[in-house]
Amino acid sequence: MARAGSDCATFMTGLSCLMGKRMACISKASGEKVPEFHFTYREGPRMYQVMIVDDEPKLRSGLKTLIPWESLGYEVTATAASGIEALRLFQGNVPDLLIVDIRMPGMDGLHLIQEIHFLGLSPHFLILSGYADFEYARKALEFGADGYLLKPVNKEELTAKLRQLNHKLAQEQREDWIKSGVLTKEWLVYSLLTGQIREDEEKVREMAGQTGMLWPRYEIVLVRLGVAEREQAEALLHFRAKLASAFTAGGRGIVFGIAPYTVLLVNGPLRGDSGRKRLYRELRMLAGEADAPVDAAAGGAVHELQRIGESYKAAETLLGRSFFYEPGNMLGPDSRRDFAEIPRNGPYEERLDEGELAFRLFYFVDVGNAGALEPLLEAALRQWVAEGSGEAEIKQRLFQAANEVIRKVPPELRAKPEDVLAPAAFLSGIYEQRHIRGLFDYVLRFLEKLALSADSPGQDQDIKRLLDFIHRHYHENLRLEMLAGLFNYSSAYLGQLFKKKTGEYFNAYLDQVRIQKAKELLARGMKVYEAAERVGYANVNYFYEKFKKLEGRSPSEFRHPPDG
Repeated sequence: MARAGSDCATFMTGLSCLMGKRMACISKASGEKVPEFHFTYREGPRMYQVMIVDDEPKLRSGLKTLIPWESLGYEVTATAASGIEALRLFQGNVPDLLIVDIRMPGMDGLHLIQEIHFLGLSPHFLILSGYADFEYARKALEFGADGYLLKPVNKEELTAKLRQLNHKLAQEQREDWIKSGVLTKEWLVYSLLTGQIREDEEKVREMAGQTGMLWPRYEIVLVRLGVAEREQAEALLHFRAKLASAFTAGGRGIVFGIAPYTVLLVNGPLRGDSGRKRLYRELRMLAGEADAPVDAAAGGAVHELQRIGESYKAAETLLGRSFFYEPGNMLGPDSRRDFAEIPRNGPYEERLDEGELAFRLFYFVDVGNAGALEPLLEAALRQWVAEGSGEAEIKQRLFQAANEVIRKVPPELRAKPEDVLAPAAFLSGIYEQRHIRGLFDYVLRFLEKLALSADSPGQDQDIKRLLDFIHRHYHENLRLEMLAGLFNYSSAYLGQLFKKKTGEYFNAYLDQVRIQKAKELLARGMKVYEAAERVGYANVNYFYEKFKKLEGRSPSEFRHPPDG
């Protein structure tokens, strides 16, 4: 008992220091120029602290892992093997709830409860007991314990008890706030959004009246600053302080933080797109020092304070999809997504996957047709958005298509390593784009640069480029109609121009190139069907026919000429 008294004395000394610090903090807080704003920087809901006191190590460890504490609003901050150890741990912090074994060596559960009450503290208690200890448990209830549980502990029963206590703790906390004058607008809204207060509508209206928040409408605005992580904390402090100064003084709203957002609750609705634009300009001005992109979304107005969670969730959903909206605006329930509509009678009505997109992009780049890149890229993005593709999927598809183009273009068309749009830097930058419009412009600018590097004016140059293209791609399924689109000619006109400049029709010229390449392969010993396939003929009989017509003998005779 002397040891327990010594521990209690030590505990009281620590407790006095703890209470002194707490009162100093409250005193300091009351002198802030911005009302109660220092309370608003807590990120996430408050967890009620739990201490487990039991002399069985397995039970202490089991309770910590068995129960989903966090989802129930609790965190286990300490464990103790005896009442004396529990008192010693009290020097650092007083938990909200103790789960205490009724029978322990040195100081049992009843004695521990008595000592804690003697110190003038009133945490909550749940008692653990066996069947033989029922009388002890009954006595513990008389001492103010909130309930008892039989060993071995049943998970469902303990979970139910914890839920009941959570509601009770929230009520006590609200009453403490009211008595101490700490119940502020910020804490009330914060607690409603994070689930710390779960009261009926009448009680919430009462609390709103006590804090001067009986407003006609309430609307949540979430703000996210695009600040580098190393500068984020300081930038957010400055921004929130400025925002609070602008909104709390005139009763326009309240400001606080719920990571990763700055939360602004506006007094009254924003009244459509024009109201959001005015507020967004103000946010940009207040964030000017941070020199960072500002993403913001309004969740729509609600009539009751209790329903602000609906507005918060709507704003959070919009910000989560901010990639799909044009930058430089505050998002709202009526905001339209960028690239959300597929134009009717457009040039690309069939679906464009990344493989088909890469194929067409490369041809446009290779022939220098920069003007054809924009409608092609736009059609692909509109189709992917309509299909519900997410941000990561769209970036991955464009990365694959662009990488395939870079891999195929001649080395002399690629940017030099010191260029800001060198291939490696460009591909990496795809994943850094914050909005789909910026991604579109970023990829288009790079591909247009490649295409313009390959471009040279004039019909003669066009035919030279076309001939060069045929000699490099003879083995592919080349069609005059497709090449006409690449060079911005009609197929009929390109056919006439080709005949005029070369003296051959397009298909005849292509056959000549293919047969010449086939002769080179056959001369190296390649089999006839392999050579036919390699130069672009899927039908071997057709290859025989063309070869004999142009060469006067079959490919087999060319491959094995008769002795003589």
